[in-house]
Amino acid sequence: MDAVFDAQFRIIKDAFASRGIEVTVAYTPAGEVDYLYEAGRLLARRGDVGRIAEALPPGLRQLDRRGRGELSVLSLEGIEGGTMTVPEALARIEQRLGTGARPLDRRPGHAGEATRERAPIASPVHVMHISRLCPGTEPEVPPGDPGVPWPPPCEAGEEVREVTIGVCDTGWLQLDPAVYPWLGGVSGDPEPLGPPSPISGLPIIPAFRGHGTFVAGVAKCQAPTARVSVADHFSTSGAELEDVMVGKLEDLVAQSPAPDVINLSAGTYTRDNWSSIGFELFQQDHPDVVLVAAAGNDATDRPFYPAAYDWAVSVGALGPDQTHRAWFSNYGPWVDVYALGEGHVNAYATGEYTYQEPPKRPAVQNFAGMARWDGTSFAAPLVAGLIADRMARTGESAQDARAAVLASAQDLQGVGRALFPCGQA
Repeated sequence: MDAVFDAQFRIIKDAFASRGIEVTVAYTPAGEVDYLYEAGRLLARRGDVGRIAEALPPGLRQLDRRGRGELSVLSLEGIEGGTMTVPEALARIEQRLGTGARPLDRRPGHAGEATRERAPIASPVHVMHISRLCPGTEPEVPPGDPGVPWPPPCEAGEEVREVTIGVCDTGWLQLDPAVYPWLGGVSGDPEPLGPPSPISGLPIIPAFRGHGTFVAGVAKCQAPTARVSVADHFSTSGAELEDVMVGKLEDLVAQSPAPDVINLSAGTYTRDNWSSIGFELFQQDHPDVVLVAAAGNDATDRPFYPAAYDWAVSVGALGPDQTHRAWFSNYGPWVDVYALGEGHVNAYATGEYTYQEPPKRPAVQNFAGMARWDGTSFAAPLVAGLIADRMARTGESAQDARAAVLASAQDLQGVGRALFPCGQA
C-alpha cells in the first residue's frame, strides 16, 4: 500500500469505525488500490432488489438509510452461511443476471464520448472522498504574510441577478468578512476545530478541516457578487458513503433558494469503472443541475465519478504557470476543462496542524488564517465561480452560462481545453 494512501485511509477508516461502519479497500489483480467501499453492503435501485435477492442465497436484507428515493442499500450480514463478501455477492449476481450495465445518454460533442459509462444492477457502496484520499497536497503556510488570496479577487461587475453557489464539502469556518473581505456573502454549516493544543495553545486543526472554507474562498474570488453556501457533507474525515452523499445532494437542491451551481471537490473510483448508481439516479431527477466536479489527484486517466459523467463539468488542474497540467491531476477524454490547481492561496483556519503524510509526518505547523494548497479540489471552484459570475452579470440560466464559459476555454497544446482566472484569459 502506498505510504500516502495508507496515511489517509487510516484516518478515514477510523472515522467510519467510530460510526459503526466498516470500510475496506478493493485491489486490482496487480495488487494496486482499486476503490474504497463499505463492507457487507450492496447498492441497487429499488426495482432491482427482487431479482438480486433471487440471485443470492436467502437472507438478503434491505436497509433504508435515507428513508426515500429509488436507492436501496442491501445488507449481506444475514445471508445464509453468513460469510459472503461484497465481491463474492457481485460475482454471483453478474453470473446469474449479467452485469445489467448499459450505456448512458450522452450530449453531442462532449469530450468524454470514449468514456465507459455503464450502470450495473448492483454495485458496492463506494466511499466518496475529497478528490483522492486528500487534496493534491496537504495545506502549507504561504510565503510572506499574504493578506489577499492568489489568484486575487475579481472586481465586482454589475449584478443582473442573484446567484448562489452550493459547496458540498467539509463545512464553513465562519470567518469574519471584516478580516477576509472577499468572503462576504459566504455562509454554511459550522465546521468546528479541535481543542487547544497543549503545545501552542492554538486550536488543533484536524485532518481535512478548512477544505470547504478554502474551496468557498476560491469560488468567491471568481464570483464576487455570488452567495456561497458551504454544506458539511464530508464530516467523516473528508469522506462519505455514496448513498448518503446522494441523499445530502438531494437535500441541497431542495433548499430555498436552491443553488444555481454546485461545486463538488470529491468523488470516487468505481468497480469496473461503472457509473455510480446513486449519481445516475440523482441526475435523472435533477437534469438541469449544473454540477462542477474535481477530476481527482492521482495522475491517471481512469474515470473519477461524478466528474466523469458527461452531464457534469469535470475540472482537471493546471500548474502555477497555467500552461502545463499539474503533476497530480487526473486527465483523459472525460475531463472537460483544466484550470489553475496548484499554488492557490486562500482563507484557512488559525491553529495547529499535524501533517499526516510522509515525508512531513509528524511535523507540526501553526497556521494564521491563510494557506497555500494544491489540488483539483481548487481548480473546480475556480470554474464554478466563473460560471456563477457569468450568470450574475448576464442573467443567463445556469446551463447557458455553463455552455458559454466552456466555449470560451482555450486550447493548451498537450493538455486540453483550459480556463483562467478573471483578467488572465
